[in-house]
Amino acid sequence: MVATNISPRPAPRGEGPGLRGAYIAAMILALAIPVTSHAVTFKIFGSAGAESQFTPANTGSPLNPGNIAGIPRTTNVADATTFIEAAPADHAWKLHLKLRADSSDRASDHLGAGEAYLQLNPRPWLDITAGRIIEKWGTGYAWNPTGFISPLKNPADPNDRRSAYRGVDALKADLFLRGTNVSLYAMQHQTYAARVYRLIANTDVSLHLYRNRNRTWQGISVARVFGDALELHGELARRHIVLGTQYTFPHNINVVAELYRSGDGLTSKQWDAIRALATIDLRSANRDYAPLRMARNYSFVRVAVPFTKSDVELIAITNLRDGSSILRATFSHKLTANVSAYLIDTEFAGARASELSYMQVRRATVAGARVYF
Repeated sequence: MVATNISPRPAPRGEGPGLRGAYIAAMILALAIPVTSHAVTFKIFGSAGAESQFTPANTGSPLNPGNIAGIPRTTNVADATTFIEAAPADHAWKLHLKLRADSSDRASDHLGAGEAYLQLNPRPWLDITAGRIIEKWGTGYAWNPTGFISPLKNPADPNDRRSAYRGVDALKADLFLRGTNVSLYAMQHQTYAARVYRLIANTDVSLHLYRNRNRTWQGISVARVFGDALELHGELARRHIVLGTQYTFPHNINVVAELYRSGDGLTSKQWDAIRALATIDLRSANRDYAPLRMARNYSFVRVAVPFTKSDVELIAITNLRDGSSILRATFSHKLTANVSAYLIDTEFAGARASELSYMQVRRATVAGARVYF
């Protein structure tokens, strides 16, 4: 088994096995929609893209000696995502659907619904939503410790360029109460969540709660903007904390910097134990190795520079214990108003025996194009 996922440790989830329950709830709510004379507006938009990925094996990695894992040098993938929305002029209700198709020459094709929900607005202070919903909790750019029901974010690709996020099946109520927004969620298997937001002293403050059959998680996230260019943000949940800043320089040059502490990351002794395991049980060592989870402290820096028709993005993620890093550079160019091409190169740097020197590939280079409609 080859561990090439560079996402943080998954937060607890309350997702069910499918959309059946969400569809039933949505249909029940749909029957409750009052018949009005208002015209219904439909919106259809999305994107489609294709990529070629070059991933030469790191035969010097103790986890992949001589490319024993058989990692292919090239992989070709394609995907298409379509969003469909319908709502009347008075916004009394809204239907939202996100359909996504994936194709790869290394895996089976897949078609699924990342989102599918019906939202009702029975009162000015109340929204009710049923179905599959993508929620984006937290204020961090690369990590979201409070994103208990959010899609799992990849710090090396935090913007989800291929629109691959998938929502959670839930019944949700949003209450707008005198400057305070309260969101309540009921999910399958006796799982519940809540988020309370309020602007306090010009600071965005959110409290987060998640509960399943086993235990309860709490968290707080904050963000404040100073002037037109500086933002400070942070998140705190049990054993996890993110502190960060964002600054926009002239000509829209944007810089993001964050520090992340994961209390359930590995200590030096635990990391040494995985290194020792690789010498006697390669399969188990690959199973336990998960990039960006082998330490407790990481830093993240992102610099984005826009040009007239092109954009450059540089990302550096560093293990603060051993100095090993993920370095990612993206160049994108707008060919037409709705067609873009891009080149992404990700390098793994680190001294021998460091976390990222154990990556099973030497680099990951992606060339692709995307059309928006």
